[in-house]
Amino acid sequence: MPSPPRLERRLGVFPMIRSFRAGLLGGALLLALAAPAAQAHSPYLLPSVFDASDRKIVTVQGSFTESFFTPEVVMKSDAYAVIGPDGVRVALTPTYMRELALVEAVTEKPGTYRITTGQRAGRTAKAALVNGEWKFFEGEKAPADAIDMQSLTMAEVYVTRGAPSDAALAPIGKGLEFRAITHPSKIITVQDAVFEVLFDGKPVANQPITLQGADDRYAETKAAAKTVTSDAKGRFAVKVDKSGVYQIQTRYRVASGQTGQSFTYALTFESLR
Repeated sequence: MPSPPRLERRLGVFPMIRSFRAGLLGGALLLALAAPAAQAHSPYLLPSVFDASDRKIVTVQGSFTESFFTPEVVMKSDAYAVIGPDGVRVALTPTYMRELALVEAVTEKPGTYRITTGQRAGRTAKAALVNGEWKFFEGEKAPADAIDMQSLTMAEVYVTRGAPSDAALAPIGKGLEFRAITHPSKIITVQDAVFEVLFDGKPVANQPITLQGADDRYAETKAAAKTVTSDAKGRFAVKVDKSGVYQIQTRYRVASGQTGQSFTYALTFESLR
């Protein structure tokens, strides 16, 4: 089934009508372990529109939340940027509020734009491997083999003006990211959307990825997140049954000696029929 023209799609998903409250990499000293994304306070970017065909500027909010896409904790970063249809990266200046950050991306040229927080450094906490899984220690005594683990987060989203283009989809090649095999502006409901997990530009096999849709605050029950796993080539597919806005997220931890890094990557996308 071919993708319908983006210009004909219904837009306007920015939640203005909602309240703003609303394994092993090898080497004796290097250890990398995949971990499922935490349910608490996940990062996201959300644009005013995904189809910018009639827009010269797209406003994007950045926040951490426990309920998509209701902002709760502002996402601060010194590396907010937009990568345009020509592949050129342009820095963005955020406006910070208590619950969210706002950036404006100029979308005057036709093609696909990649809005990103860039890689932002978060807090450092004590962590240790317990029964093969990383455990963090706060307010309790850490074991002797605990290391200092720093959080590194990046959230991204794609918007398109006119016909989709591919230059902005090129991997950054540093840290954790998804390479879009299916163009993010061509994701169709009830069809597979395929991505590839990369760490420092290389595919990551057997990596868990969570898929979470926008919460319906009026629903009696909250939709549970789904988990998929990348294959031997680092690829995975997600398929949604309902049109709407979704977030996919993964976490990858690397430790060397007495220090480590916990990478989190999140991508927001829209699925339409």
